[in-house]
Amino acid sequence: MATAAASPAIQRKLDRSPAKIGIAIFGVALIIGFVYAAAHLVSDLSTVHVNSVYPFVLLGFALLIALGFEFVNGFHDTANAVATVIYTHSLEPHVAVVWSGALNFLGVLTSSGAVALASSRCCRSN
Repeated sequence: MATAAASPAIQRKLDRSPAKIGIAIFGVALIIGFVYAAAHLVSDLSTVHVNSVYPFVLLGFALLIALGFEFVNGFHDTANAVATVIYTHSLEPHVAVVWSGALNFLGVLTSSGAVALASSRCCRSN
């Protein structure tokens, strides 16, 4: 089966690797996120006095599973969100993926859970 060859301009864009500054910014943001999460986890758990480490292990395991799910789900969301933008050549693939990731992250930070609350109120049996 023959495949259509990409134009030279598109091929150059696809072959280009991300800039080192972008990788550095991503690394710094990742480290800041881990420090932020750890600091808040420690402050939230500072008032808990338990004689066993087992609840903390279970909490860590649950958080790891949840974050792993969100990470994998993000691949699917990003692919769906950027497919049209990349296909129409509105943005370069690297830029489109970074925008999608940043805006998905911003959405998580600013979400209030109002949709879930409204849904639970709407669908309750009387």
